[in-house]
Amino acid sequence: MERRRRVATAFLLALVTSGCTTGHYTPLAGADKDQVEQLKEHVYRVEYRVSSFTSQEQLDAYLRRRCAELTLREGYDFFHLAQRADVLTFSRRTSMTVTMYKGRKPVSADDVYDAKEVLAQPDLLSGTQ
Repeated sequence: MERRRRVATAFLLALVTSGCTTGHYTPLAGADKDQVEQLKEHVYRVEYRVSSFTSQEQLDAYLRRRCAELTLREGYDFFHLAQRADVLTFSRRTSMTVTMYKGRKPVSADDVYDAKEVLAQPDLLSGTQ
């Protein structure tokens, strides 16, 4: 009985500490096909998955970075995020609808991100995953 308890404790400890290790951002090129879906010419659904130990702030930063990469890859300059969907189980998963714009920053939409500025932010790749 004592041996089983030790094994169970060791397993739980390994599980918890493995989830707290420093994570790495997965670039757009490494995304699964179901994580980026084109809905219209300049509108996509983008998803990002992390461990349940990752903070919401870090998940949001990873998602913005993924959207910025997609925006530039598709030849656009700015993006707007809407229609958020969050799922929390053993991992965290967030998806957003991303609308992309070319040229000048649109004044009609709130929370429009400059893709180059998002990618220039150095602190996006640190954090716990």
